[in-house]
Amino acid sequence: MQTSSSPGFHLDFLSRSEAETYRFGNLLAHYVFPGLLILFSGDLGAGKTVLIRGIAETLSAENVRSPSFTLVNEYPGVIPVTHADLYRLSQGDHPFLELEEALEEGRLVMVEWAENWAHPPLEEAWVCRIELSEAPDSEGYRRIVIFPYGAKASLALQKAAGSISEREGG
Repeated sequence: MQTSSSPGFHLDFLSRSEAETYRFGNLLAHYVFPGLLILFSGDLGAGKTVLIRGIAETLSAENVRSPSFTLVNEYPGVIPVTHADLYRLSQGDHPFLELEEALEEGRLVMVEWAENWAHPPLEEAWVCRIELSEAPDSEGYRRIVIFPYGAKASLALQKAAGSISEREGG
C-alpha cells in the first residue's frame, strides 16, 4: 500500500486484552460514516478481526468473522459493512473485489492486510496499524495507531479521540 503523506493528527490506543480491543471497536463505531475506508495492517493474530467485529457488531452486523477464504463478507446494518481480507492475495489493486464500488454505494469498507492493496483510495480513510506491544510488563497488549486521510475522516477520528479522553478522565 502506498501512501503519499501521513497527516499530523493520529489516534494512539493501548489495548490490554481482546475484550478491550473489541470495546475500542464499539467506541469507534459511533464515529464511522458511509463511504469511510478503514485499512488494517498488523501481524497475524494482532487483533484486526476483533477490532473489526467490535465496529461491525455495534452497527448491527451479526456473526462477523474474518473473510480469509471468501475474501469479502458483507453485512447489513445501520451502515452496511463490507469486510475484506487480502491476506491470501499478492500486492495489487484487486478490482474484482469491487471495494471502491462499495465505498461509492455508501458502505463502510474495512480491509484486513491492507498492505496488499497497492493503491487504495484515501479520500476519506483511516489507516490502522495494530502492533504487539514490546513494552516491559505488557505481554498481550496491542498498540493501535490510526491515521486519518480526508477532512471528514480526520474530524470523525478527532471526535473519537475526544470521547476516549473523556472516558479515561483526561
